[in-house]
Amino acid sequence: MLTKKYVVPFLFGFLGILSFAPFSIKPLIFLSYAYLIKELAYKNNSSIKKLVFWSLGHWGFGMSWIIVSVYYYGNTNIYLSLIIFFILVLILTAVFSMPLLVMKIRLFNRFKYERVGEILYISSLLILSEWSMYYLLNGVPWIIPGIIFLDTITQNLYPILGVAGGSFIIYFLSALMAISWIKNKRLSYAFFILTFITLLPNTLYKNQTIEDINVSIIQPASDPFLKYSNGYKKIIETNLLKLYRNRSKESHIVIFPEAELPYALESKEFNEFSRKLDHSQEILTGAWHFEDGRLFNSLVNLNTSEIYNKQHLVPFGEYIPFISSLRGLIAFFDMPMSNVSHGSTKQNVMKLNSFDNIKFAPLICYDIAFGNTVRKSNISSNFMINISNDTWFGSSIGPYHHLDIARVRAIENNKWIVRSTNDGFSAIIDNNGTIVTKIEKGESSILNGSISLLKERSFYNIYGYLIPYLFALIVILFSVIINLCTKRLA
Repeated sequence: MLTKKYVVPFLFGFLGILSFAPFSIKPLIFLSYAYLIKELAYKNNSSIKKLVFWSLGHWGFGMSWIIVSVYYYGNTNIYLSLIIFFILVLILTAVFSMPLLVMKIRLFNRFKYERVGEILYISSLLILSEWSMYYLLNGVPWIIPGIIFLDTITQNLYPILGVAGGSFIIYFLSALMAISWIKNKRLSYAFFILTFITLLPNTLYKNQTIEDINVSIIQPASDPFLKYSNGYKKIIETNLLKLYRNRSKESHIVIFPEAELPYALESKEFNEFSRKLDHSQEILTGAWHFEDGRLFNSLVNLNTSEIYNKQHLVPFGEYIPFISSLRGLIAFFDMPMSNVSHGSTKQNVMKLNSFDNIKFAPLICYDIAFGNTVRKSNISSNFMINISNDTWFGSSIGPYHHLDIARVRAIENNKWIVRSTNDGFSAIIDNNGTIVTKIEKGESSILNGSISLLKERSFYNIYGYLIPYLFALIVILFSVIINLCTKRLA
């Protein structure tokens, strides 16, 4: 009995994460959500407990990279790290999972097309729950189900409806499997086999052979344990300059990763480092930046002095809720990068000094997880630059998830992405989401390559962002109206 209440839901929640990189056992996401829907919508016993344990398996494993930051880089003991991590998972469960209990409300008991109505209603509830992940708790848009369609034929939906369109297909087919399991188990097996059609390999690639700009991407793989230690500054600078000397002389742009240097843009040390670079090539770098007494995580064009400040900060990484209580408790919370300010949501795209009318969308680390932020920044851009510091993921699944998110954004917006990270994966990604070339995690190297500039906006970039969510709202509204009308006629 305890196994059914606790272990089984935990395992189904855990299995869903195995659909994502680096495991990529994609059919498991359908089984995970089909089980959840079946237990919430069609079972009366212990559904709250099962939801909690499904969420512990799902969020606990899917967000496991957080404990790497808190334990390894926070320099704290394992017990306190586990307590912080467990509290965070409980918060995520309460905010994003518990509202799904509304599935237990049956609106179509007397409706002629009961199954169709319930499938659309359940799918719509799930897609709105996913939408909330972009806004609640300052946004936690991680382990979005639709991402698993990368490299499948269904990824061709991304330029039309975005990743939410992919998620809706998963929720719809999972609901279909859940209802069939209750009514006809054999039919449920047939629908599960049907899901494999959505996972067929993608062969519909847009040809893009024109190489417009040459780029050099630097990945230093510095040790985050020592980054702010006395004396390590010189080691970082020496390594960066060594890699920089191996850049292609034909490169138009040289890109350094997110805030690699342990001092601010305005400091004497930064000016001295900048003078050692050849500014005949455009140089873009991450840097700490002070403005009006506030600290920002920024992307700077050293040739034009344009600055973009990161909009979406990582909680417990770059800003600390209840910071006055936590500072001093854990060394991680006393580091210079743990009290950063949010950048404005009304920042412009950045220009290249060496090209007329060429603009790029600047995105720093966590920014790229927010689909609408990326969409708005690409309204008038020709390509994207994403800098990041994935050392804080350690050897977890986090860097693999982050790379796949970047690939989805390239497809959604029909733009190439140049990605420079401290510790991998640095990459050039084309508008099909294909990794043209990359540097592996943990490798200190420089990547020289080329990208194409695209002006054409995708349907998603122009119209598509809100379509899945508006459709879901309409479905739920009609479901309520139909239920009320059916009751009155009964």
